Amino acid sequence: MVTQMTEIPERFLTAPLPDDDIEIHPDDVPVVGLFMALNTQWLRHPFTGQRMGIDYAAVKPTAELAEIDLPRGILPKLQAMEGAALETFAAASK
Repeated sequence: MVTQMTEIPERFLTAPLPDDDIEIHPDDVPVVGLFMALNTQWLRHPFTGQRMGIDYAAVKPTAELAEIDLPRGILPKLQAMEGAALETFAAASK
């Protein structure tokens, strides 16, 4: 887990990041971890199988099982990630 106290190895400060790595701001680690943990909790259309959104009834149990703290204000961030993912899924299906 990344925290504000995490030390960044020197190689990351001097070399460009590989293409498959992403940078996550320490404040966003809980929501990104939660979003990734919710990977199997998408509601899907019964006929097309397209993702329609995250099953929000599964958010708290998933967070508890994954030992992810739910800080105040995480819902709008999660919804923003969900919206961006839905746009990406829709574009990919065209």
